[in-house]
Amino acid sequence: MVENSSSGLSLFSLLARDWTLEDEVTETVFNHDDTGVLFRSRSGKLALASTKDAESPKIRTRMDLETGRTTIRPRENAVSPLRIAEVTAHTDLPATRFGTQGFAVVDLDGAVQQVTGGGNVVLRLKPDSTGVTSLCSSVSGNVLALARQGRIVLYDTDDMQVQAEIGLDHPVTCQAYSADAQALAAWGGNTLSVIDVQSPTAAPQVFECGGNITEISWRKSGSHLSCASADNSFYVINRTTGTAQRVEDFPTPVRNTAFSETGNALVASGAFRLVGWDCSDLPENDLPGTPLTTGKAGFVAISVIAAHPERSLVASGYANGLVTIASIGTSQEMMLHHENATEVSSICWSKTGEHLAIGYTSGKVAIVTFPAQMFK
Repeated sequence: MVENSSSGLSLFSLLARDWTLEDEVTETVFNHDDTGVLFRSRSGKLALASTKDAESPKIRTRMDLETGRTTIRPRENAVSPLRIAEVTAHTDLPATRFGTQGFAVVDLDGAVQQVTGGGNVVLRLKPDSTGVTSLCSSVSGNVLALARQGRIVLYDTDDMQVQAEIGLDHPVTCQAYSADAQALAAWGGNTLSVIDVQSPTAAPQVFECGGNITEISWRKSGSHLSCASADNSFYVINRTTGTAQRVEDFPTPVRNTAFSETGNALVASGAFRLVGWDCSDLPENDLPGTPLTTGKAGFVAISVIAAHPERSLVASGYANGLVTIASIGTSQEMMLHHENATEVSSICWSKTGEHLAIGYTSGKVAIVTFPAQMFK
């Protein structure tokens, strides 16, 4: 267990760098190589922070060889300020990865802009008469999928050459690439289409999927997807059996679902505790599946969640500003931080799980960096 070496300082104070933006933070995104994170606010302003830190907790952590006790000394200098990009993003469209270090956003005029790791802005696509309705990128950031109603165009982010054009029978407002970038899920008009990117002219696999889908998550194997919905429900999609199972009656909107590969689980936000299912028996054909009890039940709903990429852990952000990290399928739970008078509005792990980015409705943002000893 890591302890602080200065009386009165919380673990969060020792591990985190934090800043305050002018309005609510709606999204946090790490770039592909984990060197930076972008925070998008409700007004469309974009702020960037580097994961590099001259006083990283890794540097300030010491282990006593005799006792085995690990301590973290306090930070001595102020953290570097955020970089503000000179562009205002469209507030209804997400930011996504662009290349290894950058990001892509759609500005207020409908143009696609690259935001580099250093905060510079580069025009990549001029506005079109048909506005962008959705965008996403492959995990590596080397392919950008841009939807304009029912038409999707795939671009190589190196030179913005068109790789493929796909026409669907429904509009597209939410997309997600599979982990291997071989398939693209596109939702809109109560329909989910799963496209074989290697054969883009082939008919997609289609599922009826109602509600208001705001996020799509893939299982790494590509066999399943989960679709979070603002109408207090989510869908479990089984591509092998061709079924779509709605899981409903959550007390609040389900903003995030996630597959934990290490924990062999599917987890979701929107309830008064972290809810999850064993991936060996997910809800299907109106059967409930095998639930997993994780963490502790409370009286405040979980707003957002993020599954650790390498460990059987889930970070949860609550409507009262609490952030916890729980071990899947157990009651073990660590309170990381409680920010008063605000709600956790976004949360995201870096690719390796070394960093956790957090955004709040108050405008506060933070990057928490965990020493290697933290989760042993």
